[in-house]
Amino acid sequence: MKAKRFLYACLAILLIASYNAISKTAPEWNVDSLLDVARSKVEKDYTVPSFTNLRKAIVAVANERSNAGMLAEALNNLKPASMPYCITTNIYGDPLRSIAFNWFTNEGVTEGTVQVVKGIAADEKKFRKSHLQINATSYPVNDLNYYISGNNLDKLAGIPAGAKKSYTAHKAVVTNLKPGRVYSYRVGSDKAWSTSGTFRTPGKKDKSFSFIYTTDPQATTEADFNISQTTTHTAFRMFPGVNFWLCCGDLVNASGANNSEWEWEQFFCTQQDLFLNYPFAPILGNHDKSPNRNFTYHFNTDHTAFDREMSTTPGSVYSFVYGNALFLALSFEDYSKDGYLEALAKWMRSEVEKHPEVKWKIAFYHRTIYTGSQSHQDDNDGIIVRNRFAPLFDSLGIHLALQGHDHIYEVIGPVKNKRVVAGSIQGLNEVPVDSRENVTGKLNGIFNVSSGTLYFLNNSAGKKKYNPRPFDEMKKDEERLGVPGYSGLFTGRFGQTGRPTFSHVEVTEEKITITTFEVFDDGTAKLFDRFEVVK
Repeated sequence: MKAKRFLYACLAILLIASYNAISKTAPEWNVDSLLDVARSKVEKDYTVPSFTNLRKAIVAVANERSNAGMLAEALNNLKPASMPYCITTNIYGDPLRSIAFNWFTNEGVTEGTVQVVKGIAADEKKFRKSHLQINATSYPVNDLNYYISGNNLDKLAGIPAGAKKSYTAHKAVVTNLKPGRVYSYRVGSDKAWSTSGTFRTPGKKDKSFSFIYTTDPQATTEADFNISQTTTHTAFRMFPGVNFWLCCGDLVNASGANNSEWEWEQFFCTQQDLFLNYPFAPILGNHDKSPNRNFTYHFNTDHTAFDREMSTTPGSVYSFVYGNALFLALSFEDYSKDGYLEALAKWMRSEVEKHPEVKWKIAFYHRTIYTGSQSHQDDNDGIIVRNRFAPLFDSLGIHLALQGHDHIYEVIGPVKNKRVVAGSIQGLNEVPVDSRENVTGKLNGIFNVSSGTLYFLNNSAGKKKYNPRPFDEMKKDEERLGVPGYSGLFTGRFGQTGRPTFSHVEVTEEKITITTFEVFDDGTAKLFDRFEVVK
C-alpha cells in the first residue's frame, strides 16, 4: 500500500510540474490521471480545509471533464495533517508587552508552540534560536457542524449533509515583549510549522496610532467571502501601516445550533495573510453566537470571569489601552439572561475607573444602541439595550461608540440623555438629499464629544445591506422607541451606499479622524465620508 501511494505521489508531482506547459484543453488521459491521483488521497493525512478544497476540485473536474489545472492546484496545496490553520493574533492585556495567539489543527494533533524572534525573519533559519518559545494550551473541539445547506458543500464537494468534524484549538499568550519592537513568529511543532507572521508592539511614548474598523462581513457562499476579503485586502493595501484590525461582529452567517465551521474556515483562509500580520480585536455578533462556541475556540481574548460563566459564547468582553485610548469590547448577545447586563455594566464601570489617565474612551460592540436601520430600529432587544446602557455611556463619558448589526452608514450625536448635545457640531457640508444614499444631505463634520457620545456605524464589509428607515416612520414610533425626536439624532451622513465599506481610524492626542471608503468588485475604493472627533 505504501509503495502504491508513493507511486501516486510521484505521478502527481510530475503531472503538476508539467501542467503549465499544457493547454486548458488538456487530453482526457491527463484529467483522468489527475483524478486517479486525487481520489487516492486519504483525508486523515491532510488538514481539513485543504482536503475540502481537493474534494471540491475533484467534483468540479469530474463533472466538467476539463480544467485539470484546478485539480493540479488543489493537489499542490494539500497540507499535512499536523499543519496549523485558522491562525490569528489577538490583542491581550497590555499591547506594549503581550500578544495572544490562536490556531486550529486537525483532531488529535495536540502539540503546539509559538516561536517568537526579534525583527523580520527572512527564512526559517532565524527561528532556530528563538527569542521566546511558549507552549500552547490545547483544547479538543469535537463534533462541530461542518456546513449548512446554504454553503452548498454537498453539491460542490460531495460532503454528506449533517457532516461533523473535530479539531484541536491551540491558545498561547506571549509576554515579556519590549515596547516599540518588531517581532516575527510562527506556530506549530517540529512536525509542521506555519508560515511566519509579524507584529509590532507600540512604543511606550506613542500616543498616536491607527486601525481598520470593519463590521458584518457575514458571508455564506464562496462569492460572499470573495466580497468581504476584497474589502479587507483593499483596506490594508491602502493603509498598510495601521496597528490593528477591529471588527464589530457577524464574522460569519450561520448561527445558533445550525452553525457552520466551514464558514469560519473560509473567514480565516481567505484572509490568512492579514491575520498573520495584524492583531485582531473581534466582537461577537448574533450570527457568531453558537452553543458550539466556534468564536470562543477561534480567538484568544482576555475575557473576564463573568463572561466565561454567563455567556453562551464567551470571549467578547475584554478591554485594552492602546496609546492614550481605552477600548471596551462589549457583548449584548446574552441580554436576556438574568443578571448579565448588570454584570456587564459593573465590569464597564470598573474598567473605566482603572484608567482615569486616558484621553479617549472607545466602546465597540455589535447590537446598536442607536440606529436608523429599517430592519432593526424598532427591535425590542435594541430598546432594552439602549435603555440600560445609553445612561451608562453618559455617566462614564464614553466618547466614541463603534457599532455593527445594522448594515447601514450612520453618524449619530454626540448624544447625552437621548438628545444631541447643543453646540457640539461644526464643519458639516451640505449636499443634495438622497432618500437612500444620504438621507440627511450632510457630509464630514467635527463632533465635540466633551459632553456626549458619538455613535457610529460604517455599514458592512460584506454583501448584505439594510435601508434607512424613513423619518416619518421614526416619528410615528417615537413613543415605543422611547426617544423623542429620534430623527434629529442623525447629525452626519446617514444612508446606504449598497457597496461594502471599511473605515480607517486615526487616533491622536488632539482628535480622532474617521475616513470611510466604499469598495468596488475590482478592489478599487472611493471616499464615502470623513469626519473628526474632538474634545
